[in-house]
Amino acid sequence: MLNLLSSFDNGVAFALQQFVSPHRFFFTVKWIGDAKLPRKGSQFVAVKPSRLQARAEYAGYTSPHSTTTLRTNGSQGARRVFVNYTFYKTRGAMSMKPIKPVFKLLDTGNAVLEREGSLFLEFAPPVAQRQYDWNSKQIFALSVMELGTLVGLTPGESCEFYHDPNMGKSDAGKIRKTLKVNPMKDEDGYYFNLSVVNKQENLDERVNIALTRAEYSVMRSSINYIIPYLMGWHVFVDPSTVDDFLADDEPVGSMTTKNEWEK
Repeated sequence: MLNLLSSFDNGVAFALQQFVSPHRFFFTVKWIGDAKLPRKGSQFVAVKPSRLQARAEYAGYTSPHSTTTLRTNGSQGARRVFVNYTFYKTRGAMSMKPIKPVFKLLDTGNAVLEREGSLFLEFAPPVAQRQYDWNSKQIFALSVMELGTLVGLTPGESCEFYHDPNMGKSDAGKIRKTLKVNPMKDEDGYYFNLSVVNKQENLDERVNIALTRAEYSVMRSSINYIIPYLMGWHVFVDPSTVDDFLADDEPVGSMTTKNEWEK
C-alpha cells in the first residue's frame, strides 16, 4: 500500500491511498475542509466537499456509469451523475446514453443481476440551425446483444432492430419502433433511420441521422467499452460497488428500459 499526503495553502488536505495487487489496483481520494482549487489557469472555484470520498478502480478498465451515485456524509445526500454523447446533424441530433444494470439482493445476502443495462439512442428533431427539440425526442433502447450486432457490422453490411412492447399479444403492432442502420454508398459512414408508429395516438414519425466513418468509430469504441458494464461484470470484479446498483436503491426518476415507451 502506498500513502501520499499533500496539503494546499488554505488548509485543505488531499490524501491519496493506492492499493496494488498483481491483478488490479484502486485508489481512494479524500478532501477535508473547504478549499479553492485551480481551474483553467487563473480562475478558481470554491469547494466544500463535506468529507467527500471518491473511489476509482482499475481492472482492465475504469468504471463510468450514465446514472451513478457519489455518496457523501453532508446534508446534500447522494449525488447522481449523468453522461451522454451527442451527434449534431442538419436533420436532427442523436444522443447515446448508457443505462446502468440493476442487481437484486437475496435473503442470503448475495446479489444477482436482475436487469442488464442498455444504451439509449435518443433522436431529437431540429427546430433551427444547431437547435433541437429534446422535448419531442424519440428513444430506442439497444440491448447488449443488439449492441453486439451494431458494432459487429462489416463494411457494406446493414442491420435492423424491431421493438414492440405488445409483442405476442392481441394488440401487437399498434405501437412499434424500427431502427435501420444502412451503410452509405461510398461506405464512408452509416445512416440511422428510426421509424416510430403509434396507431393509438395516430403517430408516424421518421428520423434519419447520417454518421460519418469517424463518428461511427466513436460510437463503436464507446459501445465496446461500455458493454461489460451493462452486463454488470464490473460489480463481479469489485462486489463492494453493488450497493450503487440495487433495485431498491434506485433514485426516483432513474432511467430504465421502460422509458423507451414514454417517448
